[in-house]
Amino acid sequence: MKKEFLGLLCGCTLLPAFLHAQTERPNIVIVLADDLGWGDVGFHGSEIKTPYLDALVGEGVELKRFYTSPISTPTRAGLMTGRYPNRFGVRSAVIPPWREDGLDENEETMADMLARNGYKNRAIIGKWHLGHSKKVHYPMNRGFSHFYGHLNGAIDYFDLTREGELDWHNDWETCYDKGYSTELITKEAIRCIDAYEKEGPFMLYVAYNAPHTPLQAQEKDIKLYCDNFDNLTPREQKKVTYSAMVSCMDRGIGAIVDALKKKGIMDNTFFIFFSDNGTAGVPGSSSGSLRGHKFDEWDGGVHAPAVLYWKKAEKQYKNLSSQVTGFVDLVPTLKDLVGDNSRPKREYDGISILPVLNGKKTCIDRDFYLGHGAVVNKDYKLIRKGMKPGLDLKQDFLVDYKTDPYEKKNASAGNEKIVKALHQVAVKYDTITPCIPEVPYGKGRDGFRAPKEWKVVR
Repeated sequence: MKKEFLGLLCGCTLLPAFLHAQTERPNIVIVLADDLGWGDVGFHGSEIKTPYLDALVGEGVELKRFYTSPISTPTRAGLMTGRYPNRFGVRSAVIPPWREDGLDENEETMADMLARNGYKNRAIIGKWHLGHSKKVHYPMNRGFSHFYGHLNGAIDYFDLTREGELDWHNDWETCYDKGYSTELITKEAIRCIDAYEKEGPFMLYVAYNAPHTPLQAQEKDIKLYCDNFDNLTPREQKKVTYSAMVSCMDRGIGAIVDALKKKGIMDNTFFIFFSDNGTAGVPGSSSGSLRGHKFDEWDGGVHAPAVLYWKKAEKQYKNLSSQVTGFVDLVPTLKDLVGDNSRPKREYDGISILPVLNGKKTCIDRDFYLGHGAVVNKDYKLIRKGMKPGLDLKQDFLVDYKTDPYEKKNASAGNEKIVKALHQVAVKYDTITPCIPEVPYGKGRDGFRAPKEWKVVR
């Protein structure tokens, strides 16, 4: 017996370093909602039924100061790279179907980083939205080992089309699965958990297209809210439909959590949920008490509902709840979490919040750039006038969260030093020259025809 034991030890010393640490490294599950508003979840007082997210808040921690970009593609680009998306030309608009650009191929993604650190299985399930025309932008060429879902945003929930063409894929091939997209995404996420859990730590990026438009819900979910749908006004129908879409996604998140628990791996899983931006303002959606909505640098556009569950950080939940953090912090945090001490290929803009997760710090003071002249920190936010015409600001606007959590009053007067300091931070990032120029949203739209089944062949 002793000899066998020594033999086992000797064998272990021959293993690569990352294999030694595999059992200690967490699974990583990132669940992203699409256009879910701050006020669209039960734990913020919504009438929309989200019992599974509410329960997750009870078991984990709500990240009450989690920030994103105010629109989809920039948030996803920053999430994947740890860098502000204006560095590579995707700050102001999403990538529409008629464009051929995508996430700069020279950027290292979260999936690339995890591949270097021994994560064999790295799946993206759901919406990509970081390039759909060229192979160089395809998820399978951006570090992921598996892709199941759609390349564009705003697909049809039932026939899975965009611009009249099927946009549903399984790795490199067109996928002809039938069903409601939210439920297909959930089903595939659970299948991956079943397949991956015995093969070491894994990454699962579950990017729901819900509750983004088009407003389309299943009858069973509509019945959660009414039995007389046909008798409702068009606006009431939209409101019910939106609620039903959110509840379907919530049920899917509950099923994913349940699958992790049944496998006994939930407590070794870094599980985070958040929305890619604020509500688009469709009937039934809400920013709650926050000012603004999608497209805005006001909190209603960039202050996302977010929940973290990681058992090893449980004692630090109180500190985590108030830590200013967000989409660009995931890569540097996870890099630290898996023990990767190498220098990133390109400098991160996000920071690692591992010191708060492990209790070495109670809080990290920092300035978080939101884009278009906006910077937020623990106590203040500054939005520069003229940087976002839609906000129609005649002068720089300073928010003092200590006295005005809902951004109603400009606190610039009497706080000139704070305004100056945040102004300098904003200018630093506003004046970045992107390595790839930003392309106007509508460029290429005229005469565009979608490729057959959105097959990427170039």
